[in-house]
Amino acid sequence: MEINQRRPGRSGFTLIELLVVIAIIAVLISVLLPALANARAEGNRLKCLANLRSIVQVAQTYANDDPRGVLGPIHQNAQGFAGEGYAEYGGGAGLMPFTGWGDEFDPNTRPFNKIMYGIGDINSATTDAGDFGSFKEYQCAGEELGYQPPPAPGNFDPLETGKPYFAANGTAYRMNNLTTTNGKIWGIYGRPVSRIPDSAATVGWMESRAFQTMLSNEPSPFFLGTEVELTGYHRKLGFFNLGYCDGHAASGDMGIGSYHDDAGSTFEGQVYIRGSWGRMDCLPDEIYDDTDI
Repeated sequence: MEINQRRPGRSGFTLIELLVVIAIIAVLISVLLPALANARAEGNRLKCLANLRSIVQVAQTYANDDPRGVLGPIHQNAQGFAGEGYAEYGGGAGLMPFTGWGDEFDPNTRPFNKIMYGIGDINSATTDAGDFGSFKEYQCAGEELGYQPPPAPGNFDPLETGKPYFAANGTAYRMNNLTTTNGKIWGIYGRPVSRIPDSAATVGWMESRAFQTMLSNEPSPFFLGTEVELTGYHRKLGFFNLGYCDGHAASGDMGIGSYHDDAGSTFEGQVYIRGSWGRMDCLPDEIYDDTDI
């Protein structure tokens, strides 16, 4: 009697082959994940730049209609908050004591809101303080974590260092409204467009932490003795998104050493605020009293 003998057929992977496949998949994932993360971060950076561009262009539209040509409307309470650029133009209610509903910078009082969203559509029933469900144009899409906590020098409220700037102040951006303590104006604040000497190089609005670099980056004119290089909201050390007075937006290097070496020089008693990324001042244009605006 003849017996037919067959070799058993192979079915599935051996354990070694399975481990090899798993190892290959793990390698591919390790290669792809950073690329995907970088692509997402770049997309967020571009969205943030688009927000800044929209804000600056609203300011330019206003300047075209304003008899004085001032770049953007000035908040009615601005004079009492000189140098505070987070809430003078638009955005939602914040957790800071003067940015909530019924406070000095109630969203209904912010002039850009009236231009962008209309009058009467903004109220406490539609959004709470720190609510990310609205005012999308004033939200940075990146890792918006407010100001960097100390050791960067300066007096910062924990609400602005422990939470996103949007949650604290209703916006992730701030205006370049630097003013001096003696009543003179030397930044873009309250200036006609025609009196901004180099609008393509002059910062109008910025992601909020960019302003903090003036307190931390040597040789900044406001450098207070503790050198700290800050990270912007888009995963790049020293780089920040900026909106310029000519309407364009770009990333600028405001890291350590980015300010010009002559940043401590003066013009009629005022320091220059300029670096490789652009400028915050309007010098050598004439410095004039705030009664002129």
